[in-house]
Amino acid sequence: MDNEGETALIPADLVTYSISAAPTIDLEATLRLLAAPAQMPTDIPNSSGSDPLIRMMSAVLRLSETESQALRANLGHMLSPEVSSSLMWFLRRFCLSYLLPNESFYSELSIALTSAFGRDSEGAAWTLNYLLSDVEQTLRIRCAEPGLVEDTVNLLVTMADSTERGQHLVKTEGLMELVKLQQSGALRSLSSVAQRGLMRGLVLCAAALGDSEARTQFWTHVLDPPVNSFKQLVSAESFAKQYQQEEMKKQVLYHIDDFIGAVQGCLIPTSQCLFTRLVGVLNDCVRLLDLYHNYPTVVETVLEFFVECGRRMLCCLTPSASKQLYEASMQLVGTYAKHNIGRRTIDSRGEEDQWKDLKLLMELLTSFLSKDFMDLAPSGHGEDHEAVAAVDVCLFGLNIIMPLMSHELLRLPTLCWHYFKLFTFIAEIYPHKMCQLPEDLMKNLLDEDAWQVLNSLGSGNLLASIELGVTSFGPDVGILSFDFLVVIGSHIHKYRNLDFPVRQGLRPFLKLILDLILSQQINSDLLHAASASLYTLICCFQVEYQELVQALLQSQTDATIGQRLAESFTDLTTNVELTADRINRIKFRDNFEKFIANVRGFLLVK
Repeated sequence: MDNEGETALIPADLVTYSISAAPTIDLEATLRLLAAPAQMPTDIPNSSGSDPLIRMMSAVLRLSETESQALRANLGHMLSPEVSSSLMWFLRRFCLSYLLPNESFYSELSIALTSAFGRDSEGAAWTLNYLLSDVEQTLRIRCAEPGLVEDTVNLLVTMADSTERGQHLVKTEGLMELVKLQQSGALRSLSSVAQRGLMRGLVLCAAALGDSEARTQFWTHVLDPPVNSFKQLVSAESFAKQYQQEEMKKQVLYHIDDFIGAVQGCLIPTSQCLFTRLVGVLNDCVRLLDLYHNYPTVVETVLEFFVECGRRMLCCLTPSASKQLYEASMQLVGTYAKHNIGRRTIDSRGEEDQWKDLKLLMELLTSFLSKDFMDLAPSGHGEDHEAVAAVDVCLFGLNIIMPLMSHELLRLPTLCWHYFKLFTFIAEIYPHKMCQLPEDLMKNLLDEDAWQVLNSLGSGNLLASIELGVTSFGPDVGILSFDFLVVIGSHIHKYRNLDFPVRQGLRPFLKLILDLILSQQINSDLLHAASASLYTLICCFQVEYQELVQALLQSQTDATIGQRLAESFTDLTTNVELTADRINRIKFRDNFEKFIANVRGFLLVK
């Protein structure tokens, strides 16, 4: 079984089975059977007395050896890619559970398993080296079979994604052979997924190197050559003239896929030194985005590279390195906006490309937020300059991309959800920052057509977006919008003595939400969220709330309905303190449910 997020273990029943067989097995025959995949079991003395679990594993290695011999005999065309893929699929799961297992997770393991696959065993070292040679041979000879290649690369990543296995891998000659194959250019036909996975597996091995000198030497062989090759490519005088050629574009994509794979393979010990080698690539990629702004594949790949850096490296970087990533990212966002604000296309594929691009940009900005509450950078780095707040960078980027969110793009549910999730997430973590945004960003224009507002604003309009979320989209976006109002409203109420720019922009939402509730324009799935936001806004604007209620009562021509409505509004806040805290918000919700049931029975608001 392959359970994401769970530790891969040898099944307990099989551990027990191997232990129960221990008194009768021949350990020497077991290890000889494992290490001789080219021999038939009948040719190995006492092979029938070997451990049954390892005998089963050795049978799979014999199948692998059969394929290897067929390839060496130029009979690869007779092999089935499906069988080979299934073999790699099995070997990956075998590596996860059996090869160099963490013995502390087991109360007991059989002597056969620890001798064949345990720590410091010759059997584990031999098996890793054998599997690595199998990976290298498959990539070298059968790179034209994409499914098999991806399964093979996944096996390599699994082999490297463990400190114990990595320590063995970096000592093998096979790893350097694989590095040479990767850098020879023979694998340029690999898919993006396979290319990234290959580089990820190679870079993961660096974490197994304990001292910095060994790690530096490793980077010299693995990472420096592709970085230098990329820089030579984009800095050549001929590049500016030839960048539009298909072959040149393929080379650019090949290199960026390499760097994405390298970032995907970084871990806490290797993040800082890896970033130091890639920071120049980030700046070059901004220039590439400027050149290739009309080529969606290149644009998307460049954005993916930045997203991976933000997601996997930022939390481990020092303040100065983080600042370098922020600066490069803001140049990237600005360059993208320069070429896309006001851009229109009649091709539906163009709209789809922009949807992917904006989703990646929002993922990049969201990744910045993790830095302020999960900073894993090494302490004592000796930097005395002021660190840049990640939220400030995120808000700056958000202000740039907001004008790109057109009517058509917001109709795309996934993109719309990411858009609203981003600034709701910012509000939840940094409500004080959100409340202090400049007035031109927070300004609310409820008296105009919201779509026109969103399309015409030069600097974006956050609260106009929230209005759209409340009135124009589905439940998922509606809940995010109401949550935003609760978070910001609660903060304003808590610090009501401070004059926040957002306060005036938030005031009209009290009437808007009350009207939507009374006119039954809010989906039943949103009533709880609407209740929380209404309560919070009443706490913030108590005088305005009383004025709205009085105006509504005075507009009723039927005295009986007016009386019943007045009683309902009185009951709405009965036994509820207007403190904007969670306990009273729950009390208000209970009153709100009764209020809805009563009012909707007799009131019709046009």
